[in-house]
Amino acid sequence: MEDFRFSKEIFEEIINWTLPGLTMYYRDSLLTNEIITKYQVGQIIRSRTFVDVSSFAGRLAKNCRFIFATNKAAPLYQFNPDTERWKLHTINANSYFKVLDIYQKVDKIQFLLIHIPAKGIDFFKKAVIRINGEAIEREIIQKSRISFDQKMELDVIPELEEQEWINRTSFPIGLDNRNDLFPLYPVEDLIPQAVPLYDAIFKMTNDTELNIAKPIF
Repeated sequence: MEDFRFSKEIFEEIINWTLPGLTMYYRDSLLTNEIITKYQVGQIIRSRTFVDVSSFAGRLAKNCRFIFATNKAAPLYQFNPDTERWKLHTINANSYFKVLDIYQKVDKIQFLLIHIPAKGIDFFKKAVIRINGEAIEREIIQKSRISFDQKMELDVIPELEEQEWINRTSFPIGLDNRNDLFPLYPVEDLIPQAVPLYDAIFKMTNDTELNIAKPIF
């Protein structure tokens, strides 16, 4: 993977990929303590799989919520009326996230993940986004915690407790079937069946070359 030097131009390119139109999306899961401890603040993880999320949420009925800060979630519900009740959005396969915050209240935990471009990994490992002296990551964390507290006062949303939705969102982010973290860089190409959806989401979200993770064999 290319190691960028953080020139002003590269900084602006990464920021312009990450921040404009940043929106919160939600995905709840019932996770074991073994899985929960896999996540650490500041960690960079890769999801080898597509990530289904919703644009809305209510009170957390399970024990864990992933809240995604991204502008690259494709509104697939617009093309499939059967998923409109969930407001299904999908984040592309081989997406990268930085764990910005782990927020726990009693037995409920929220993981805040910010979606970052593949070629911005080194930047986000070493830097905190500051604009006009303000730490943008801190602002995102505050908003996500407020979101969690407010939504815990709401009712559970029945549509998001349907078994079909649970099946789509039950697996943890960035972990394989053995609950090990995926390698940070891909070690294989996408399977052919996944390529059409990958290409469609790439186009729908106006993604760029900055976010192409090349496999390392």
